[in-house]
Amino acid sequence: MRAYCFFSVYESLFHPIALGLRERGVTHFSGFTWGKVQQADIEGHGIDYDPLIVFSRDVLPLADDGTPPDIAWLEKREAELGVSIQRMLSAERHLLKGRRHEQILRLAEVVLRTIGDALDRIQPDFIYSEDISCFTSYAHFLLAKERGIPFWCIGAARLPARLSVYSIGFQRSEKVEALYAEIRNRGLTPEERAEAQRFSDKFTTKPEKPPGMTTRAIVPGIGVDDAKHFWLAASRYLGDPGDPTSTAPARALKQRVQRVARIRWADAIGTFEQPVAGEKYVIYPIHFQPEASTLVQAPMYLDQAALIQDIARSLPIGHRLYVKEHVANRGRRPMAFYDALRAIPSVRLIGPDADTWSLIQGASAIAVITGTMGWEGVLFGKPVITFGDVFMNVLPHVYKASAVPKDGWYQLFRTALFEHRADDDAVLALLVALQRASTPGRIHNPNTFKLVIEDENIKLILEALVAAALPRARADAAARSARRATSTTTSE
Repeated sequence: MRAYCFFSVYESLFHPIALGLRERGVTHFSGFTWGKVQQADIEGHGIDYDPLIVFSRDVLPLADDGTPPDIAWLEKREAELGVSIQRMLSAERHLLKGRRHEQILRLAEVVLRTIGDALDRIQPDFIYSEDISCFTSYAHFLLAKERGIPFWCIGAARLPARLSVYSIGFQRSEKVEALYAEIRNRGLTPEERAEAQRFSDKFTTKPEKPPGMTTRAIVPGIGVDDAKHFWLAASRYLGDPGDPTSTAPARALKQRVQRVARIRWADAIGTFEQPVAGEKYVIYPIHFQPEASTLVQAPMYLDQAALIQDIARSLPIGHRLYVKEHVANRGRRPMAFYDALRAIPSVRLIGPDADTWSLIQGASAIAVITGTMGWEGVLFGKPVITFGDVFMNVLPHVYKASAVPKDGWYQLFRTALFEHRADDDAVLALLVALQRASTPGRIHNPNTFKLVIEDENIKLILEALVAAALPRARADAAARSARRATSTTTSE
């Protein structure tokens, strides 16, 4: 069997996974990394990746060689793949800055050609990675799908300390969707209802913060630990300036100083407000950016200031719009962003340290692009309005704003605020499906959350991937062998 890994920034996790896959019968490995530092971290450590595509070495020089893009070829491939290449490019967080339109299209062409040619040569039985989070991973996903190669995403399961392995991408699990549909069709068994109700009761009685939120909530500073991180980042950049996931030392230092200054200035001038007792409100959590939850799943709503303005225009009289900043956004946005929000008369700008659970419980409704607060609102029985493609959209009582013209948002919010009827059975069915289609384990960026690369967690991820990927790989191999045998017999 042949496995291909899109390493993303997960090399410290996905390389040990490859070592485990080799023990389970995978004989050939290949993959894609961003730069030479990643390459050095995995090559010569027990696995021979043949080939290993290194973006800074194999893609970037061709993309930046001055050759004009082949527009006719891109038009043809766009039609064949059935997805807007411009939409795919909107998912990119690193590669577009400083490039003209023609250079961006040339980059898209080189990425699509390089990956497509590699997959044709290698013919892997499956690809594994995190979920689709940038243009290049999007390209891998679509090109694999075109060739019938399963692209296995390892993602969080929306339940504490559980993960999910799925192949339809975009943070959606085919197993969850199938189980949910089955349960809704036949109804919950008493055991399933009790199982899901226990989780719901536990959550609403003592909610747990999403994994990693405690780490993200740490206020950035300039201390000894920060200096160590800066040194590591500088070493990575100097080792390969062409790696788009690395940052130039001067830029990294400027960003940190700027963040700290913005945080202190925001506190000094009282940028954020407090909730007002007795006030009716709809809450909108500012989403962390750049992140796949918006770049990939909701590219039409990347301008959050514009979206907040549109929501404010759509709310019925008598409700304020509470806009809560994300804890991970501290100091990342220019003050002009907050000034624009504060200028909207019906908006209250709530700080990152405000208690999320109290805000959810006091809200008349929650509006999110794809954010976790929407799912938390569902569990608290609140009306939830979504703008992006998110797993909870399967629930019949979630209001999908993306399916309604903007001129219809006022009526959508009126319905959510004044006519909402929660479907408790649907929520319980989704909880059962999430539980049954997931396994124990955690999946986060291992560069930030070191617990992910602990031996026990690696074993849990490996077992989940093996259970999903290897049976299908073996079945596909058997089908190919049978087709070859039939073809040989027919020719004889």
